[in-house]
Amino acid sequence: MAWNGWEKRSAYLLVQCDWKAGEKVWNKAKGWRDAIGAWMLTGNWSVMVWVDARSWEDLYQKACELRAIPGVTATSTHFVYKGMTNGKWWWEQPAGAWLWVRSPHLNGEMKNVSKWKWANSVTSIPGDWDYLVWAGGKDWEEVWKGIADANAAGWVTSTMVPLRSWWNKSWKKDWWAKPEQKQWAASAW
Repeated sequence: MAWNGWEKRSAYLLVQCDWKAGEKVWNKAKGWRDAIGAWMLTGNWSVMVWVDARSWEDLYQKACELRAIPGVTATSTHFVYKGMTNGKWWWEQPAGAWLWVRSPHLNGEMKNVSKWKWANSVTSIPGDWDYLVWAGGKDWEEVWKGIADANAAGWVTSTMVPLRSWWNKSWKKDWWAKPEQKQWAASAW
């Protein structure tokens, strides 16, 4: 995997809400030009949105906008410290889930995580977990096997399965890691 320009730039916005509010949050996020994707999820969080967050203020305004929707009870934001991808587009995999990951060691091992064949991307994020990983594969069996192997090796995981997924496929042409955009991404902060 290679480092990409999304470090210290993109962020994940998580939302707890009831089902009706979840639909509204998901649809609102799909209308944001800077949204990379949105997912209605299983687990403690109802919706997750991945955004190109140009500043703390930008992300804060998005969280406020979502918190104003009736039925939303909580939000949590996580800026990406570093991000790696294996170069495959997430939406090209038939199966996939978001995975919170905690290292069995004191000093995280992002480069080890990046070698997992089923880990399409890995980001280091502040908070309760060391990483957020997109676990993808040709089918659910491949996804579950990868997660099971990580757990067997001592990694602690929590899986968020998307009930609905939306990827903003325009990011295929706008991705930060493109050589002509590296300077722009690096200067955004």
